[in-house]
Amino acid sequence: MAVVGTGRVGLPFAAVCSKYYNTIGIDTDKDLVRRVNEQGNFSEPLVSEYVRTHNLRATTEFGRIEKCDFIFVCVGSQSAGEGYSSSNLVNALNVVTPHLISKNQILVIMTTLPLSTFDTVIIPYLSNRGVLERIAGFCYNPTMIALGNAVRDFEHPNYLLVGESNPEAGARLQSFWTRIVGDTIPIFRSSLSNIELAKYALNTALVLKITLMNALTELSEKVGADIDVQAEILKADPRIAGQKMFKGGLGYGGTCFPVDVEAFRSACEQLDVPTSLADAMQSLNERQVQRTVELIKSQGKKRVSILGVTYKPDTSVVVASQSLQVAEQLAKENYEVILYDPMGLESAKAQLGTRVLYSDDIQKAISFGNVVFLGVEWPQIRSLQAESFRKDQIVIDPWRILKSIPLRCTYLPYGRRN
Repeated sequence: MAVVGTGRVGLPFAAVCSKYYNTIGIDTDKDLVRRVNEQGNFSEPLVSEYVRTHNLRATTEFGRIEKCDFIFVCVGSQSAGEGYSSSNLVNALNVVTPHLISKNQILVIMTTLPLSTFDTVIIPYLSNRGVLERIAGFCYNPTMIALGNAVRDFEHPNYLLVGESNPEAGARLQSFWTRIVGDTIPIFRSSLSNIELAKYALNTALVLKITLMNALTELSEKVGADIDVQAEILKADPRIAGQKMFKGGLGYGGTCFPVDVEAFRSACEQLDVPTSLADAMQSLNERQVQRTVELIKSQGKKRVSILGVTYKPDTSVVVASQSLQVAEQLAKENYEVILYDPMGLESAKAQLGTRVLYSDDIQKAISFGNVVFLGVEWPQIRSLQAESFRKDQIVIDPWRILKSIPLRCTYLPYGRRN
């Protein structure tokens, strides 16, 4: 195998791979190549030890790629003012692709890239040069490491991400990694676009946690609290530290979260702490209502069935319910709207009165509309089948409740390109 680009990330990766595979590092930096071959000292922990123990070799000769089964490209992509750029990667591919000559070869890109780079840059680039016909396939395998702990992170990851151009390429890369990390580490294999976005999602989630803790740190100073106590309490909540809340759909509602964010914003304002985090949360949450209304209106239909109007399942509370806000906005714009909910209709009537229709029969509610909007993940909605809908209806499903059902009608789930 070859690692093209032996910088801060590529060199630790090559060092780890040399423990398990016949590995060559390839770089245009002659001094760096010399230091590897002379088994010099490197600042990243364990790299020097691995280079010496496992005899990692390096070269400036890109022709060595022709004898490799796996070619990992790991070049820098950070760009001031842009975040990331694909220019260094394209430059690297210019010298790599002439040596991709065998159906045994898998090209693996590890460099973090701007979203849609594969669709708009990499696939057209490889296709125009005939690379896709010459090799077995290519993958996107973004790194999930922390500098200062890179070797350990490569050998003991929490999970791995593999975007694949075809299942064979993905399976071979999974097998490659299994030899290093064992067969108990989760390996998420999916489309190239899914893994592109996942890299951003993971890093953004981490940044949000850091940003939240920084805001709480400043608030702790203002009110005489202890940030370490706040951190311990937050870590004890499985909704925050675990898997809960990681689901795309509508925004938050209910009697707590909207008030909590407003209170957080108010506290920041009163204590002269920037309110930008709270402002962003409020703005992004409110946007979900407007984009839903715009999507419904864009269908060109005037009769809308809204299934579920509480802010979540198993409650009658409609306070700050986004599906109810959608209904209210449509009613203001003279749409004919009918609401169904197992527990929330009386609360909805108290808020909307005669501006909309109501039904406690889900099938009757569905039959009313040209557009059917699935607002809440009630079991009654989850149990719907293809025959519940007419062929001429449009189903809008923020939660992807019906994603596994072969619907006969037009189906518009959130979070996926239609």
